[in-house]
Amino acid sequence: MVGLSRIDGPARFGADLRRRLGRRGRVELYFAFDDPNSAVAVIDLAERLVDFDVLLILDPVVNRGIPDDPAVEEKRRFAITDARRLFKRAGLTLRRNEPIRPEHTAFLAEWAASSLPGPALTKFCVAAMRQLWLVGDDEIDPALYADLWHEAFGDDPPPAGAGADAVRANERRMARRGPYDTPAVWVHGQWSFAHDRLPRIADRLDELGWRFEP
Repeated sequence: MVGLSRIDGPARFGADLRRRLGRRGRVELYFAFDDPNSAVAVIDLAERLVDFDVLLILDPVVNRGIPDDPAVEEKRRFAITDARRLFKRAGLTLRRNEPIRPEHTAFLAEWAASSLPGPALTKFCVAAMRQLWLVGDDEIDPALYADLWHEAFGDDPPPAGAGADAVRANERRMARRGPYDTPAVWVHGQWSFAHDRLPRIADRLDELGWRFEP
């Protein structure tokens, strides 16, 4: 316990300092639109974090994983099985049976990466994930997602390629900080695979004092 206290001390001090400075907590989620477990994490955290004085920072990526991994396609198929189980636990049904190719949703990552964190971006990402995985249209029609963007932001999505550099920056930052795949969440000094640790994320925020007072 003493060792754990020493390790966690800087995070607790940092959280206290942020509150004294009038700043909110931070939950940073690296996610991919073509990843069903990222859909689990985005949809869950958007709802779970309303009870906390924290900013959900959504950092979309496209390229991730172990370079030249021979099992990448097998892992992508297993992710669908895993996400179906997690969605079912939440009372939701995953509608897709086949993986989505990363290049087919890269435009969504570029759109999202071009926006600042906040309610509009969270609303769009949740709506897009629901459309991709819980509705599961055969074709990914950019016009449909442009409508979702307009509903969230009140204007048209960014032009093609506008967020490409921001996506690459997210990928480099994720790799530099340690996570190699999505959905990876960083909560004040600790990171984990978000879909496996969703209740624990809330516990961590409670420990650091970020829950709104009743």
